[in-house]
Amino acid sequence: MNFSFLVDVNLPKYFSFFNDNRFVFVSDINLQMTDTEIWNYALKNEMVILTKDTDFYNRFLVSERAPKVIYFQLGNYSLKQLYQYFNDNWEKIQSEIENSKLIIAKDSHIECIR
Repeated sequence: MNFSFLVDVNLPKYFSFFNDNRFVFVSDINLQMTDTEIWNYALKNEMVILTKDTDFYNRFLVSERAPKVIYFQLGNYSLKQLYQYFNDNWEKIQSEIENSKLIIAKDSHIECIR
């Protein structure tokens, strides 16, 4: 399946990995969107949320109905470190989306909740 991604404001917009029409940026929709609005937008449009925000992880755990979420639990990576992380792990992450509801991308490994 070909997924569309909603990229939260805490991830870099000008990133070569995101140079694809499958990636939509919260900042292009409305920079003032609340987490709830982002959540509902992703649900309505069947998008996968990409975020570094713990709030989406926590919301996922308590929600009955949730969009797919990829939570990058990476701390304060520099842009260079983040780019390298994507370079090393994006293919693996993408391969897990179909069968996962939540993907937690950590420095040392990737956790998938099905």
